[in-house]
Amino acid sequence: MKVAMIGAGRMGGTILRMLKGAGSWSLAACEPDSKGREALSQEMGKGVKLVEKVEELGEAEVILLAIKPAMLEKVAGWLRTRKDSYLLISILAGVTTEKLVKEAGGKARVVRAMPNQALRVGEGVTALCAGAGAKKEDLEVARSIFGLGGTVLEIGEGQMDVVTALSGSGPAFMAKWVEELEKAAARAGLAAKVAGDLAARTMLGTGALLVKEGMTPGELCAAVASPGGTTEAGLKVMQAGGMEALAEKAMS
Repeated sequence: MKVAMIGAGRMGGTILRMLKGAGSWSLAACEPDSKGREALSQEMGKGVKLVEKVEELGEAEVILLAIKPAMLEKVAGWLRTRKDSYLLISILAGVTTEKLVKEAGGKARVVRAMPNQALRVGEGVTALCAGAGAKKEDLEVARSIFGLGGTVLEIGEGQMDVVTALSGSGPAFMAKWVEELEKAAARAGLAAKVAGDLAARTMLGTGALLVKEGMTPGELCAAVASPGGTTEAGLKVMQAGGMEALAEKAMS
């Protein structure tokens, strides 16, 4: 099966590497940026056809959109020229399946996907939702692609904006919290490198406890925080500082 990717930047490049590593796909990618295209060409070798313009991609059973939403109109004309029915997988934030079908033409069977950056290390999470004309087999194709980089969930399209904020933007939100903990520890006297390692690995271990042991966040907080202890005091400071309200604002 041939996959033609439009956009091979940070996320598109990650997906392209996953597919190349799997070795079971015929791959082509359009990347207008000459430096990015040249770097990918050197990295990928002969296994991926890299082109400057979408018109050079040729026919494909699967087209994967990994561009900025504002660029959709620029490639829509080419999408409408497709001769046969095809699967269009889009990672464009905020662009509905209805709009994608309208822009791409009636031959597109649309699946939306919202992956995150952790695909790069095999710990990503991707949410999928199907458009009105998509088949069960189309979702399975999308699942097989994003499953190469982690966990895949299927949701209703009405939930996609929340998922975009939670797991799509979530790595940045969590990284910011790690950064602030690191800075606070450094101000308290820890070497910056030590503080960074401790903060990042604590985040990593916390995620492992929640996922692998099935603990809820509340259970983990209770397990760590002894009554009257320093952890409980720190949690109270966070609550008093409006952590819940900040999370809601960041998600909205």
